[in-house]
Amino acid sequence: MRIAILVVSLLGPALLGLALPGLAVPAAAQAPGCTVTPGGPETVIDAIVLTDGPAPGYGRVVVGADGRIACVGAACRAAGPSPRRIACPGYVLSPGLINPHDHIDFTGIAPLPDRGERFVHRHEWRKGLDGHTELKDAVPDHDPELIAWGELRMLLSGVTAMVGEDMAPGLVRNLDFATGLDGVPMRPVTYQIFPLDDAPGIMRTRDCDYGHHPSGPDDVAASQAFLAHVAEGTGDAARNEFRCLSTGLYDTTPQPGGGGTSQDLMQPHMTILHGVGLRPDDLAVLRRRGVRLVWSPRSNLALYGRTLDVLAARRLGIPVALGTDWLPSGSMNMSREFACALRYDDQSLHGALDMRDLWRMATMGGALATHADAWLGSIAPGKLADLVLFHPGADPFAAVVRATPAGVALVLRGGHVLYGDAALTAGLALPDCEPLTVGGVAKALCIRRDQPFSYAMLRADMGRRHVYPLATDGPPPNEPPCETLAETSARLPDAPLTAGRSGSRP
Repeated sequence: MRIAILVVSLLGPALLGLALPGLAVPAAAQAPGCTVTPGGPETVIDAIVLTDGPAPGYGRVVVGADGRIACVGAACRAAGPSPRRIACPGYVLSPGLINPHDHIDFTGIAPLPDRGERFVHRHEWRKGLDGHTELKDAVPDHDPELIAWGELRMLLSGVTAMVGEDMAPGLVRNLDFATGLDGVPMRPVTYQIFPLDDAPGIMRTRDCDYGHHPSGPDDVAASQAFLAHVAEGTGDAARNEFRCLSTGLYDTTPQPGGGGTSQDLMQPHMTILHGVGLRPDDLAVLRRRGVRLVWSPRSNLALYGRTLDVLAARRLGIPVALGTDWLPSGSMNMSREFACALRYDDQSLHGALDMRDLWRMATMGGALATHADAWLGSIAPGKLADLVLFHPGADPFAAVVRATPAGVALVLRGGHVLYGDAALTAGLALPDCEPLTVGGVAKALCIRRDQPFSYAMLRADMGRRHVYPLATDGPPPNEPPCETLAETSARLPDAPLTAGRSGSRP
């Protein structure tokens, strides 16, 4: 069996018609490389199953009628008669990807051509401080159609759950909304953009005199997970945020009206978004306190020319997730965030991260960041059947990390198919599916069960409004650069890389 698994894993497409002993595939409708049979309410999937064990191999996953994984292993059988069957011997079955950091209400704000300007703190581009250019067009829009369009971008890349600050019903799970959990028996996570109440553009370097209503330790302790923007920048003002949120001893003098003192929010329910300005000793504090991190390399590099010290975090054993941040300076979907992470790893980390590392960040890493790991993030009995089937690749983990939306064969949320190859959805006789073509591949969206918009309606309305595309065959228009400050300086020697001052105002 071990030899057979290795052969199927390596040769994939050449052996897609074969079934291994004990996993006989019934005669049924044929999709390229797969055999599918309609039925229900259970689902049986035969594919290369990705787990965090020693090596992935060809196996079977049974999804119960309740939308949970009932069994994982070659000996698994459906409990009832006539289950739906999906047999794709060379394809790769992964847990659904989890994106714990996006601002989906900026779906309508397309990225602008890169001028090369880089910043040392987020308030410089937010407010035009220190002589920098303000991103005046970055205004949120909560139009439900825009939100649905943004979530569809994520869904097409294999995302089945996210934290996005807004939500559309019936698409991906929205872990920051009670109405978006869709069966996950947890409380919604807390998503805090300004934990220091510094939204007006307050930057400090030697004290904690920010806004009068900062978040406190009780807010973190009372949360399922407390996801907060901290140290988003490279200068002293960015690191000062961590000082004010990691100890009660740094600033003990309150300011009139409230706030002004440092507080210790670094506890197990805390998840830091960005963390660009964190130093190794700061990361050591996170490790001791059980804090998690979310890495958004494209947005960090496009705005600051630098990103989280992800290797130091990994050496310390801090769980790291991968998040897209937002469209104006980040990635349009998880496929493009993977692409940036791969480039950064190759150019700056000398290949220190492997495919399994990046896959783990987008699956269990996202589940740990949101404290949803009891229900999501891995393929195991009892967990919710948020599953994604990817087209074959020479390496199973690379099949996920290097996939484009065209390479996503099937997306299931709680056992329900939402997107996939048209040949698979047709073979499964799924109702209410709408055709679309992605990267030259015939696909289908089956999204009408729980949400009000048809794909045809969304496509027409977004086309009239010239909204950024749902998917692209390659890099999308004006994609924010995924390069360090030195690389940008070499590419654009006359760019205003560090216009204005350093952002280190008292």
